[in-house]
Amino acid sequence: MRVVSTKGSVSVASPRLGRASAGRARQRGPRGTLQGLRRKCPVTTSRAARTTTTRKAGSKYEGVVCAAKGLSSARAGCMRGSSARPLASAGGGSMRRKVRVSIPIYGKLGGGSGRTESQKLGAVTSPNESLLEQELPEHPMLHRGILKSNGLRYVVLPNKVPPQRFEAHLEIHVGSVDENERQQGLAHLVEHVTFLGSRKRESLLGTGTRSNAYTDFHHTVFHVHAPNTNSTNGKAMLPQVLSALREIAFEPDLLPSRLEKERRAVLAEMQMMNTIDYRVDVQLLTYLHEENALGCRFPIGLEEQIKQWTREDLIEFHDKWYFPANATLYVVGDFSSTEEVERLIEEKFSDIPPKMVGEQAAVPASRHQVRPPVRHAYGNLDKDAKAYFMNDAEGEGLSITSPNTVKPSIFRHPLLHEFSINMFCKLPVMRVRNLNDLKRSFIGRIVLSVLKFRLNSHFASDEELKITSFDLDFSDSGREGCTVTTLTVTAEPQHWKEAVQLAVNEVRRMKEFGITKSEYKHYCEALLRDSRQLSEQAGTVPSIDNLDFVMESDALGHVVMDQKQSHEALESVVDSIELEEVNSYARSILSYISDFGNEEEMMAAEDKDLFAEDMGPTKATSIVTCIPAYVDKDGGSIASGQSHQRGQNSMGQMDHEELEAILEQGGDIPVPDEESKIDIPENAVEFNLDADEIASAISEVRSMPLEPVEDFEVPDNLISDEELDGLVQNVQPTFVPLQGQQHVNSSPDPITGIVQKKLSNGVAVNYCKTDNEPQAAMIRVVASGGRGVEKAMAASSGLGAVALGTRALSEVGAIGKWERQQVELFCVSNLIHFVLETTEEFVVLDFHFASTGGGIRAVMEMIHLLLQSPRWDEASLTRAKQAYRAHYSSLGKSLERATLNNALTAMVGKGCCFLDPVPEELDAVTLEGAAEVLMAQLVSENLEVNVVGDFDQGELDDTILKLLGTLPRQSVDWSKWVDHNIDFVRGSLEANNTKFLLADSDERACAYVIGPAPYRWQDISGSDGGDSSSPSGEGLLDFLSSSPEERQEHPLFMSVSLSLMAEIINSRLFTTVRDSLGLTYDVSFELQLLDRMKKSWFSVSVTSTPAKIDDALDASLHVLRELTSRRVSQQELERARRTLLARHETDLKDNSYLIGLLTHLQCDTVPRKDIKCLQELTSVYNAATVSDIYEAYNRLGLSDQEIYTCTGVSGESLEEGDPEKQKQLEAAAAIAQASQNGNLFEAIRIALENGMN
Repeated sequence: MRVVSTKGSVSVASPRLGRASAGRARQRGPRGTLQGLRRKCPVTTSRAARTTTTRKAGSKYEGVVCAAKGLSSARAGCMRGSSARPLASAGGGSMRRKVRVSIPIYGKLGGGSGRTESQKLGAVTSPNESLLEQELPEHPMLHRGILKSNGLRYVVLPNKVPPQRFEAHLEIHVGSVDENERQQGLAHLVEHVTFLGSRKRESLLGTGTRSNAYTDFHHTVFHVHAPNTNSTNGKAMLPQVLSALREIAFEPDLLPSRLEKERRAVLAEMQMMNTIDYRVDVQLLTYLHEENALGCRFPIGLEEQIKQWTREDLIEFHDKWYFPANATLYVVGDFSSTEEVERLIEEKFSDIPPKMVGEQAAVPASRHQVRPPVRHAYGNLDKDAKAYFMNDAEGEGLSITSPNTVKPSIFRHPLLHEFSINMFCKLPVMRVRNLNDLKRSFIGRIVLSVLKFRLNSHFASDEELKITSFDLDFSDSGREGCTVTTLTVTAEPQHWKEAVQLAVNEVRRMKEFGITKSEYKHYCEALLRDSRQLSEQAGTVPSIDNLDFVMESDALGHVVMDQKQSHEALESVVDSIELEEVNSYARSILSYISDFGNEEEMMAAEDKDLFAEDMGPTKATSIVTCIPAYVDKDGGSIASGQSHQRGQNSMGQMDHEELEAILEQGGDIPVPDEESKIDIPENAVEFNLDADEIASAISEVRSMPLEPVEDFEVPDNLISDEELDGLVQNVQPTFVPLQGQQHVNSSPDPITGIVQKKLSNGVAVNYCKTDNEPQAAMIRVVASGGRGVEKAMAASSGLGAVALGTRALSEVGAIGKWERQQVELFCVSNLIHFVLETTEEFVVLDFHFASTGGGIRAVMEMIHLLLQSPRWDEASLTRAKQAYRAHYSSLGKSLERATLNNALTAMVGKGCCFLDPVPEELDAVTLEGAAEVLMAQLVSENLEVNVVGDFDQGELDDTILKLLGTLPRQSVDWSKWVDHNIDFVRGSLEANNTKFLLADSDERACAYVIGPAPYRWQDISGSDGGDSSSPSGEGLLDFLSSSPEERQEHPLFMSVSLSLMAEIINSRLFTTVRDSLGLTYDVSFELQLLDRMKKSWFSVSVTSTPAKIDDALDASLHVLRELTSRRVSQQELERARRTLLARHETDLKDNSYLIGLLTHLQCDTVPRKDIKCLQELTSVYNAATVSDIYEAYNRLGLSDQEIYTCTGVSGESLEEGDPEKQKQLEAAAAIAQASQNGNLFEAIRIALENGMN
């Protein structure tokens, strides 16, 4: 299970399968105009993109964090080398991993159990057995109701963040598990047709509103994020939004034309999502839930059924399930009167008939008390365990399993490149309704956090990277109606047995010896501190997070509390927790792993009373192993498909936002059973494992030697007071005036609130105090250089040296005199999350931490030691190289990555920092070379420190002065290093337009178009490098509107013009390629804007079927080029402007966004960005004209000689001499040629003539 939570609210989604949605999931790029344009398709935004996030391949590696939110579900994991660019992180010890542990705001189904207020917990009380049974109080501002006329349930919650905006989500309690054998995928298709066919939904466009819909196993949700006031007419938006939701759900047209459009879209979506990762997810869900419909009723459905349904089928399904008593409306936002919202709900929905009529009419809503309506085979072995059965609704959906050992299942596929094993234990949802439930959940978080810490420490000491990644999870899932405990281990195929046994033995160690006193003390204190911080952040949680949390809590049956109530409740039970009690829960939670194969003996043993009394022992309910079909002669991963030189992850700008990933929904994909259709890679040997071999490897762990862990000394400070006093005495640091100033200015800028300073050693400082996250702050340290200073060759400090250096420094984890375990626990105690990464232009250190209780000093001590006393060793570099090699070996098995790699290589050539290093380059890098090129950038005069958050300004100034001001003064000797720029390769049309074929049992296709674009700070006024400020004596608005030439002088001119252009292009792509032509489900235009380098590029990505991919590529390119013939209208500009400004206003409440705005304000290599850019950002947007957009557009490289394309197709291998397939290839070549000539209609004609439709 994957947990995503923000500021105390939690949403849960399975990593095994995402949900299906009507609109394209919009991938969030670097946030904000000044950091990079968002990768957004207009009109809709997928909720998955906002609220279900995980590690994004190639984004960053994370350090320890104890500030993530959501105790009802938690996850501990590490990723070691699995991303496209393993950007390392430094932080708690491992310096690259993250554990999510925190205190929940729980939710309750239906509004109460009937107890009186006097029976509920009121204030903090001393815990005893009777008090622990007291019910938790519900959120005081949460309003629930049911319309008497038709049974519609609603939930209303006032919430002021973001200001003057609200969320309205209409949940229909029907999903894919409610479909019968002939309806597989019908719930999703009905969602598409009702949502995108609504005229009232279309009326929301251009008002600053975002909307979308999705279908999951247990429900269908239509959601709207809107401003309080319609920007086009000044009227209130809530009545309009509620009317649109009413029409979508209860009064749809279900037109045949819309059905055909959405049928094409769903089929395209099905093919787009059919990646190997998706197929793995399908296998995991299939075996995890093989006893019920969750294992076979995936929301996307079956292709053959989707192609056959008629309008009558949709009407029948809609009439059965879409009625008010089977729906819940959630409204959360910044409104002053809850009563007025409830009145509007009554007004808009009360006259809807209570249920549809006819023989197929649904029965009353009582059928939905247990969602999803499935029965599970659970892994709990104690039939009297109160944690499960006291909380379950009349025993619905329960099934006790016998203590038999489950047999591992195996999924083998040529496109897999690593071994992975998932050990699952399904349990009933342990509802959190009283203090005892809360106590149990808190203990579970401690157990998971400590085990994660131990695994980090153990694996980091290995000289060879045996385990690629591990994941620990113990979480509830409303979509699946159960709790799932998961251990996932990923490894190179030749190390599979060692990796599994290392992980299982560490679990066994905890089960046998428990948690130490020191571990319990540090993690308990950290979790309490995190809870306290959350309680201070009450009122700062975004509405979308609160709404998602309440909806998930309702599905799980938890009690909803606000942050302050949750913290008070937790404080009242913590003192009652004993270490032995924690260890008893550890035995219960982990016994399904530690005692695998020994279940009957475990139940019969005399020590069975050592398990938690209300949980008892557990057993594995399923084990799923995924393995590659082929490996090299040494048992290592190998690539398939065509040969490749490099990875593709240089496409992105820096993204220092929260971890993201988008969970899209796919179909029921069969396991390939005809491997003869797949080309066997050269020099490959078959890789086979059987279930008994895997089971034996796990069982053998019980005979391995086992010793208890040793406690570590955890320092209160990394630099003692005496050491710090000595540093200050020797260096005597000071703040110095900025250039052009006579005195040091500590006063905030009156417009932006930013303070700018400089230290005597050259370190630049920008900070801004906000109340976005009370008692929390972020620090970003930026150094110019990045991979751009690597020598453009295979050498000790050549290509890949900076990337390997950041990863290796993170792998070490130790700094100064402190070992990695000590540093990690230091970060745990101070709630520090640290990421170290590199891009093509910069090296970046990001910290998120608790700003009270010495947190500022703790972070500054880490920065000082990391820059002044880093620890390097060969083993860390070896593991870093192994991580990159693993990524390289997987490149040829990913259709999207390989296709994009081909296009990028054609654009920038092979010896370039914009491409991931290849094995030859990795081998050439030495530890000395990597350390030299990285540390040469991390010197005082090349550092900019940015701070955003809730902090004491005096404390921050003093700490920065003492710990950063005492770094030795040093500058970068740029003469020693090559500073790359982009040199676009001008090849032949054949070289610039390529195809990639991937042998696979299933057909898929994608395509990319890449071309030159202006860089972010490009000056087209002819005065590049001059004064960028407004002419003296003129007001800003007068200056911006006086003439195009004067607007073009502004540093933001190009960035703003490009962002508006991108928003308009994405809108046209969606309307034309997706909606009108039905050629794709997913198409997007993105700008990869650089800050230091003088060139950038754009890209268009599109997915489709193999038969339509060339048409989709041609249509996308046609949309790009037609801006010259179909001019941008003023209406399009206004809509784009409103959308971007609304997004900017919303994101100002996010510290991650704000710190991106501060970044580079004092960067010498980005001279055009200064504080006036932030002061004038909104005004530059408001002053932009259509002609400004064309100033940017005309600088895109769109001619045949300037663009680079690659089309990727996966499917069965093409055999030479096959006339039909040769004909298809010739047709594809003719289509490509027509596209190059700009003749879209000719390309479509050829496709139709050859049956490629």
